[in-house]
Amino acid sequence: MKLNLKACQMEQITVTYLEQMHHDLKCELQVHDVDPYLELDDLADVIRSVIAIEIVMKELMFEDAYYQWKLENGVEL
Repeated sequence: MKLNLKACQMEQITVTYLEQMHHDLKCELQVHDVDPYLELDDLADVIRSVIAIEIVMKELMFEDAYYQWKLENGVEL
């Protein structure tokens, strides 16, 4: 099976995937805050991944949409 997606569809798939990954990583950080279980290196990797996703989201989204997303979903480090 071969799908032909338009550029806007590919971008939306990417944004949706990154939103879900960001949410999952944010949940991991919240659980770790309650009951620390991550090794220091793993915690650093999770934090770097969250930051990287937020940077990519800023580039993919319109400015107003990104700031709204950041207010609702962003992680304060």
